[in-house]
Amino acid sequence: MTEGAPDLTQQIPSATTRKIPYYKVIRDYVVITIGATIMALGLVWFLGPYKVSAGGVSGISIVLSNTFGFPLGLTMLVLNLPLFIIGIMVLGKRFGVRTFYGFTVMSVMTDLINEGIYGQLLPDRYNAYLLSDPTSINVLKDLDPLLAAIFGGVLLGFGLGLVFRAQGSTGGSDIIAQISVKYNFMTAGQTFLIFDFIVISLGAIVFNNLGYALIGFVALFVSSKTVDVVIEGIGNTKGLYIISDRWSVIRDRVLKEVERGVTVIHGEGGYTGKPKEILLVVVTRRNIYKVRQIVIDEDPKAFMIITDIHEAYGLGFKPQKEEQTPV
Repeated sequence: MTEGAPDLTQQIPSATTRKIPYYKVIRDYVVITIGATIMALGLVWFLGPYKVSAGGVSGISIVLSNTFGFPLGLTMLVLNLPLFIIGIMVLGKRFGVRTFYGFTVMSVMTDLINEGIYGQLLPDRYNAYLLSDPTSINVLKDLDPLLAAIFGGVLLGFGLGLVFRAQGSTGGSDIIAQISVKYNFMTAGQTFLIFDFIVISLGAIVFNNLGYALIGFVALFVSSKTVDVVIEGIGNTKGLYIISDRWSVIRDRVLKEVERGVTVIHGEGGYTGKPKEILLVVVTRRNIYKVRQIVIDEDPKAFMIITDIHEAYGLGFKPQKEEQTPV
């Protein structure tokens, strides 16, 4: 964070008080709806029928649904609600309306698609294309489980990437990860890894078949990489270099709205010889789009470089520790 930074609480309106154009809010909710629906399709068409648990709350729900016959969408909703309440109690309003909307739409659409309810509202000739008719799902009944994991992972990751781009969330393990970071238990990445490993292993134990775990890890890998592609880039951590005449406004908004540190590098234009201020921001993949939007809002002509970062240590990322000598 830049030394001698002004009192931002006095000069910059918070993200909650900043007036956001209605069309952007509507656009974000439309994107969240589309993303959550695509995730529901991945669960109903591919992962659920083949008992593929790709981790997270959806993975637990698949195990419970296949074991006890509970509706998949309703199970996800029941599991997400207490996590959402805990998230608000522990983290404040960070997990607000968009998170609630995200996991609710995903849960509702999962059961609507699974039961073919929305297909009853459309002419019969469209049902085969939407697979909304329960009988039409038979076209996938003989699909290889590995292909089901791959295609299910792609849909799950693509939908989640859209939700992240709209600054939304589907709750679940995301809330657990944020709580873990708040109390310095472990990083968000480590939390996701451990939680998903436990969920996928649970599926193998309940279904009494190691193959379910192996396929689950394939689905998890595919979905994670798909999210990376949608959000932009394949690294979990990104470094952004921003050169703009409105650097101070961009810096202040990133500090306040993204809650990430910003380093101001003093440079010089190679052609003009004029002094230039360069902003260096390091963020996780889900915040890239938010920083880009801030830059576009303030200076559409700004020059920005996004680079992959193999590892990042320090506040908000991995804790600094002494390197272990490999044996």
